[in-house]
Amino acid sequence: MGDRTAKTMASLCLFVVFLSTGLLSENPGCWAADPPDPASPHSSPSVQGTSGDSASFPGSPAEVPLSLNGPDALSAYQHSWNPLTAGPNLVSYADTLPEGVFNARFFFYTRFTQAQYTDSGGVAALPQGFRETQLLALEAMYFGIGSNTELALLPSLIGTFSSIGGSSINGAGLNDLTLGVKHRWIIQNPNSARPSFASFLFLTLPTTSWLGTPVPKGGLPPISVLPSTRFGSPSLTGTLLLRKNIRPFRFYGGLYYTYSFPGLESLTAADPKIFAQFGDLIQYRMAVEDVINEKHGLGLILEVVGLSELPFSLDGIPVNTTPSSFNLIAVQPTVEVNLTPRLALSAGVLLPAWGNNEYLATTPNFSLWYYFGKGILQR
Repeated sequence: MGDRTAKTMASLCLFVVFLSTGLLSENPGCWAADPPDPASPHSSPSVQGTSGDSASFPGSPAEVPLSLNGPDALSAYQHSWNPLTAGPNLVSYADTLPEGVFNARFFFYTRFTQAQYTDSGGVAALPQGFRETQLLALEAMYFGIGSNTELALLPSLIGTFSSIGGSSINGAGLNDLTLGVKHRWIIQNPNSARPSFASFLFLTLPTTSWLGTPVPKGGLPPISVLPSTRFGSPSLTGTLLLRKNIRPFRFYGGLYYTYSFPGLESLTAADPKIFAQFGDLIQYRMAVEDVINEKHGLGLILEVVGLSELPFSLDGIPVNTTPSSFNLIAVQPTVEVNLTPRLALSAGVLLPAWGNNEYLATTPNFSLWYYFGKGILQR
């Protein structure tokens, strides 16, 4: 087990370099490559300097160039190594569900706020009279509407138990509702370093404000939640995702940029409302999964999460909240196992690594993923 952990750590360190190489090592002409002509299944073989990846098919006298996300690329990917597992808890998948397949994944997060980071990155005690614990239950639902497109609906419940300056916030209710659409632009090629690449657009509606859910207005849910948006603020999040399978590993990466619309906010119901312009949020996430036992979906995952508030906003309005920016970095070891042929469990603890101008918290979490349908169920 020690050797596997060491290999997993080393693989994560090389993650960004590897995936970047996979995208950039392809000849630039492949980005404009068209799917092979159906009337000419035995296209001329790829040679050095020509566009596109290539894969061998039984009975073909030569290698056939793969399109970026056409039926040929999809077929090659679906017949490659990709065992059914729970996967990471904190990083979205670049690959999409098959058309007509529905999946549901239940997440539960508990955030225990323990200290606060100073401006310079040191750790200090919490302010006098401050305490906060949050519980969040999220039911993520995904539906494949095409070979490369997926819809997402992310309803959740939030429970907050806190005291801020002598004012308490205790209770639970519906969290802000997020909807999303993902499109996979590139399907990973099993026979080259090319990874899958997708974009994911999220819209978050301020249902905590509409329904009066007891949360700190303008505050943030646990760092582990995707996308990370401020309570009660309508938001748009643009996402870029990468994924690559290399037996027995799977590599994941994601970059998330969130714009929150400005509005009137108050810390608690008793405080006066003020016009609040928050800085934009940026998240960066990486994970490497080591599948130890394919039959039982047993694996180890190392996940790294970063969240930063920028001192500016895309709309050009000056940020007027304090602090005007912050940074958080956390690391999570995750264990996964299939409980049944269709139900997969993953669990871990998100541990604080570094930050400034924000609270230090530990976040235990787990997920249960149920795979509906028949045939190919895994992304």
